[in-house]
Amino acid sequence: MYISNINSSSIKLQSIETESIPTTGKSITVFSENNLTLLYILKGAADFNVNDREGQVKKRDMILLNPETTLELTTIRKVEWIKITLTGILFTSSLDIDSKSQMFVTEDTSQSIKRYLDLAILEHTHRFRGTELILKKLLECIMVHVLKNSELSIKDASVQVKNDEIERIQQYIRKNYSQKISLDDLSNHVGINKYYLIRLFKQKTGLSPIDYLIHVRLAEAEKLLATSNITISKISDMVGFHSPSHFSKTFKESNHCTPSAFRKKHSTD
Repeated sequence: MYISNINSSSIKLQSIETESIPTTGKSITVFSENNLTLLYILKGAADFNVNDREGQVKKRDMILLNPETTLELTTIRKVEWIKITLTGILFTSSLDIDSKSQMFVTEDTSQSIKRYLDLAILEHTHRFRGTELILKKLLECIMVHVLKNSELSIKDASVQVKNDEIERIQQYIRKNYSQKISLDDLSNHVGINKYYLIRLFKQKTGLSPIDYLIHVRLAEAEKLLATSNITISKISDMVGFHSPSHFSKTFKESNHCTPSAFRKKHSTD
């Protein structure tokens, strides 16, 4: 998760309200239009379908719909939710940064998100001079708790990015991840000031270029750990870390387990 992105985002609340779908077995369609739409399930359960992806949501789940996404729901038990629409940010997968998925689901096991949502509803209903600032801070707190789900990241949606330049950087990283790569190398590759490049790259992917490089290296390491008997120190070198201790530390921070534990769990041998 990349929580630092929240402070620099232009997140803004458009609406927040509680809605009920009283009929069990009823099918409904939710279209997020130009907003990020969050649906926090207060009661009930439903089957969902979005872009031929199917699944189920239940009480304390939060559905995250990026703009221009259509969600089809069929209620299993009578559903009640808090519906929030926002602008300024989008969700991405931190496991697959190039994923085209436009819908994510996270679980509020501690009910921390619910408490912040209750405060946001109260603040939105009883507005005063400082309401906008309070709502922004509450939304940032909600986003931090959502990003406890290590499979999610966010990116700033306020600026349109030159996709071709960022895609060239991504391709360069994927091709050369095993080599030593610096920000200066990436900057020279596309002819963009490195500080401007960082900002553009974050707006497109939710990550800095170096975070993306680490992501690619770890993804390749996971493949090698699961499908080969190559030693961990050798894998470290092959994916570009060149320091087994640094590799192990970074791998554990991302996967919450050591490379050897990951190999034991996921090995196909």
